[in-house]
Amino acid sequence: MQTRFILVVSSLLLLPVAGAGIFARLSVASQTPRSPYVNELSSPIRGLSTQEVDDLLNGRGAGFARMAELNDYPGPRHVLDLKGQLNLSAEQTQQVQAAFEKMNVEAKRLGREIVDREQRLSIAFADKTIAPAKLQTQTEALAMLYGKLRQTHLQAHLEITPLLSPKQIATYKGVAGK
Repeated sequence: MQTRFILVVSSLLLLPVAGAGIFARLSVASQTPRSPYVNELSSPIRGLSTQEVDDLLNGRGAGFARMAELNDYPGPRHVLDLKGQLNLSAEQTQQVQAAFEKMNVEAKRLGREIVDREQRLSIAFADKTIAPAKLQTQTEALAMLYGKLRQTHLQAHLEITPLLSPKQIATYKGVAGK
C-alpha cells in the first residue's frame, strides 16, 4: 500500500514536468523553420550584416586583430583612447597616432574593395548568374582581401607595441580588459 501511494504521488509530481516537455516539443514542431539569417535581409549586401558593412567601410578592426589584443599587443585606437591613463608622452602619442592613421587609411581602402566585391557576389547570387568558376574566382579574391585587411590591423598592433613600456602595456591590459 505504501509503495502504491509513493508511486501515485511521484506520478502526480512528475506530470507537470512531462506535460511541459510535450507542449514544448509540440510548440517547436509547429513553428515554421527559418533561416538563421532572416534578420539580415535589410542589410545593404546579402552575406554581410549591416554592422559588418559599417565596420569595413569605417576601417574598424571588427575582431581582425583579436589575436594581437589577447596576446598583449595593444591596439592603436584603444591606446589613443586611453592615452591619459597610460601616461603617453607627446612623442608616443604622435607615433601611435601616425600608426593608427596609416592603418585606418589602408583598412578603409581594403574595406571599400571588400564591400564592392561582396556586393558583386551578392548580385550574382540574386540574379542566379553565379557559376562555379566565377564563385571560385570571386571568393578567392575576397579571401586575399580579408587576409590583407587582417594583416593591416595586426601590423598596427605590432608597430605600436615597442613604443610602449612594459608598465604601460600592463596598465592597458588592466584598463582595456575590464
